[in-house]
Amino acid sequence: MSLKTIINPVLDISEYCIPLEMQDVLNNTNELALEIGFGYGDFLIQMAKERPDLNYVGIEIKRNRFKRAVNAFLKQKINNVKLLHMDATIALHEVFKPSTFIDVYINFPDPWPKDRHKKHRIINNSFLDKLSKIMKPRGLLEITSDHRDYIEYMLTVFDQNSGFKNSFESPGYTNTLTNRPLTKYEIEYRMEGREIFYLSYANQNNS
Repeated sequence: MSLKTIINPVLDISEYCIPLEMQDVLNNTNELALEIGFGYGDFLIQMAKERPDLNYVGIEIKRNRFKRAVNAFLKQKINNVKLLHMDATIALHEVFKPSTFIDVYINFPDPWPKDRHKKHRIINNSFLDKLSKIMKPRGLLEITSDHRDYIEYMLTVFDQNSGFKNSFESPGYTNTLTNRPLTKYEIEYRMEGREIFYLSYANQNNS
């Protein structure tokens, strides 16, 4: 049996004053990365394993996915991750201090393809403004999607927002991004022959 201490991955913000002092939450001063909408946690697990020198925070609003991810992290005894069950927009506004995260990942956000539902898309100017504030200067935001219309929509939103600078030349995205694990959906979609799009933006906020 492994003697490694298992730390509860669930972040209960009721136990702390907010905005959080993350070094108190994690008991170290390692740099932090964030995944918004981590689903069942497969991407976050692989990232945490590959970079034990970093701390990770994951936010997920769907209860069933959150519970399954917690069990997966406990089973694999991963101790450099904290999981928050909360609406991401509220979390960005209230929970974290400015310049907290060096990198942020958003994998396959819901595209809300119907016109009457597009107002629910997570990527908008207000969301990006909040995100820019909690990211460190020049920190990277990476977004993955298989939905071309949503990618084109996001490119337009980013063009209108001064908080982020595109890492790619025209057309503003790439179909191949190395040095990162594949998500469960990414593997499935590639097997189906779908085109995958990657966005990468550097935070321009110097506050």
